[in-house]
Amino acid sequence: MQGKDNEIISQLENKFRHLTKILYDTDVAPKTLTREVMPYLNKDVFFKDPWQQGGGIDRYTLGMKGFHCMLYFKFDIDQLHVQLNQQKGPGGVREGRVIIDGIMHLRQLSWLFTYPLRTILVYKFRLLPGKPSGDCPPFEIYFHEEMWSFGDMIQNIPLVKLPYDMFRSMFASGFLAASRASLWFQNKRRGSEWQ
Repeated sequence: MQGKDNEIISQLENKFRHLTKILYDTDVAPKTLTREVMPYLNKDVFFKDPWQQGGGIDRYTLGMKGFHCMLYFKFDIDQLHVQLNQQKGPGGVREGRVIIDGIMHLRQLSWLFTYPLRTILVYKFRLLPGKPSGDCPPFEIYFHEEMWSFGDMIQNIPLVKLPYDMFRSMFASGFLAASRASLWFQNKRRGSEWQ
């Protein structure tokens, strides 16, 4: 079973790398986007990011296509991992999770600057019964989450990096001073166990 799972995981890694490039590299043609992403979406697929959330394939599709029309992004994948659960989920099918760590580059004003945003993507999927069609077992994505740090967003705004870094350094000094006072107080109450 382990050898078969390794083969399936490798196939899923390749497929999710490809799907992510199509979803997040916005120079992809609309027909390609529809043809290559839609077959892998559950009708109730749920999308979530720090600004929005919602479910249903119609909403997901509208957001996906709108993203490609409004914005110009490139996505660099630094790390990708597929986890395939051993236990079967609801409906008697195996489920899994994909986590991708990368940089989403906003190139809206690329003649002036490119805005890099570290992004973590999580996809949850279930394997479907049936024979593989092509290079991967059949599956459907039922959850897609996009996470990014507001700290990274703020720090990457032109002319904000220096004041934000100064704020973070001052906050760190204040936090460490509060930590030192807290340790001193705990040591007075409990002895030296917190040194």
